[in-house]
Amino acid sequence: MLYNYKYMEDYMFSTGFLGTAAPFYMDFSTLYFAVLPVLLGIGIRFAVKKEYEKHYRMQLGTFILTLLVVVLFEIGVRVSGGFIAFMENSHADYTFMVVFMIVHIAIAIISVILWSSLIYGAVKRHRIEGMSLPKSHQKVGKLVFAGLTITSIMGVMIYYFLFIYGYGI
Repeated sequence: MLYNYKYMEDYMFSTGFLGTAAPFYMDFSTLYFAVLPVLLGIGIRFAVKKEYEKHYRMQLGTFILTLLVVVLFEIGVRVSGGFIAFMENSHADYTFMVVFMIVHIAIAIISVILWSSLIYGAVKRHRIEGMSLPKSHQKVGKLVFAGLTITSIMGVMIYYFLFIYGYGI
């Protein structure tokens, strides 16, 4: 066996490193999503500088890494008991959090669908035509960046409401 499942499980669900009661996977995911807009910005900067191959590689790598972090996060949340389990120890208002989560999830889903479509189209065109992309790529890219940035900020705020707000940390 390449890894010890019990050790991985204990580590993933042990107390995290940000000084709150959040589990490790939650701290890791929150930190990643706090940095995600910077990673996207670096990739966009490559395109602005006309370094399209670097842009392509950075965006594709960030996309794949983000999907892996989302899978880790979703597995952790499901195993931990989900939103309700985290709300039990939170000082945040339940109704506010439900509405906030619905908006967060809606923006996230729309952003990821657009991002997936943008990546798929870029990979397809890259293989066929090199780096020739339509003008709509830039417009959709701006929407994706805005949506993912908003999603990231909201995710960090959710972490704050669940694990910091009202605890005097």
